[in-house]
Amino acid sequence: MIAVRRHLCSAGLGLVGGLVLVVLAADSSALVSPFVPDAEIVSDAHGALKELAVHYRRDFHDESFETLADLISALPGDVTVRVLVAERSQFDFLVQELARAGVCDEARLRPLVTGMEISPWAKDRFGTLERRGRPVVAVPPHRAIVGGARGNDEKVPDLLCAELDHVTCQSLPFYFEGGDLIADDDHVFVAATLLERNKPLTEARRGDLLEQLHDELGRDVVSIGRDGSDVPDHHIGMYLTPLGDGVVAVASPRLGHRLYRALPASEQILDLDEDPAELARFDRVAMDLRSQGLEVVEVPLLLTSTPRVYVSYNNALLERRDGVGRVYMPVYGIAALDDAAAGVYRENGWLVERVRVGEVYGHAGSLRCLVGVVSRV
Repeated sequence: MIAVRRHLCSAGLGLVGGLVLVVLAADSSALVSPFVPDAEIVSDAHGALKELAVHYRRDFHDESFETLADLISALPGDVTVRVLVAERSQFDFLVQELARAGVCDEARLRPLVTGMEISPWAKDRFGTLERRGRPVVAVPPHRAIVGGARGNDEKVPDLLCAELDHVTCQSLPFYFEGGDLIADDDHVFVAATLLERNKPLTEARRGDLLEQLHDELGRDVVSIGRDGSDVPDHHIGMYLTPLGDGVVAVASPRLGHRLYRALPASEQILDLDEDPAELARFDRVAMDLRSQGLEVVEVPLLLTSTPRVYVSYNNALLERRDGVGRVYMPVYGIAALDDAAAGVYRENGWLVERVRVGEVYGHAGSLRCLVGVVSRV
């Protein structure tokens, strides 16, 4: 059996920037617009993708290239992709490699040079809201004292808003990472891990947070789990995908492991985590959703023995364009599971665009983790 590789650019997923927060006396409030209460979170299941942000690192090229190439080639021609790089030469190299692979549409790629190293994980640093048809990049109320590329990621929202006249920044009054926020047209889905970023989490504080989430994001709140031990130790987008109209796709490691164990022994190269307590966290997600009147459909997931490294088909991008639902779904080169996951989405009315993530997922993230949605139409 082989262990899944890890990397210094691991997604981290909340241990940095959310749980270990030290409030800066002088944060970037001068760059963040005052709160205006009529902004609403943008649905992950509705609207056509219009503008995306991705981070590109030359030293992470081998891990991320096939994923970026597949996504860029699959996107409709009117989607703009902002490519954030530390130096312009990195953008030029990416364009060259995309052209070499025959998938480059350079006209849709727009460089944004940061002048500093950033991580590959574009999703984590902001949430996507909208105010009267204009995109809003939402950030936590304060920044963490974190060094290196991961810390520099926290400056990206301000850079985007400075570069793009049509985008504004807004500070929300609770701590979160972009991967914590997921919504459809009617609900925002909140795992207990997000609430625990905002400690001390007394019972009264919990009620206040849920009310804040409702007021700030403009959606009914679907709360999952009472504390962090009830839910998977990951961003919610790794195991939950709203499909709209009260239907939610939820990761099922029980289903995924059953499919995987049916493969020939020679193809079972991953070590799986079969801990009943870990499997029960996913059961709790489905149970809590059903108890709140939502319809749950199961998508296979492999829970590997490496913490936070999932073979996840939920970590996808969805859009509705001209009345047609399309999911950009990560695939891992495990045909039985890739096909089973695609079948679940197709059965629920979605066209499937496959995006390879076999080189990147071992770093504790997948497709959705690499892409910040700036706006939809």
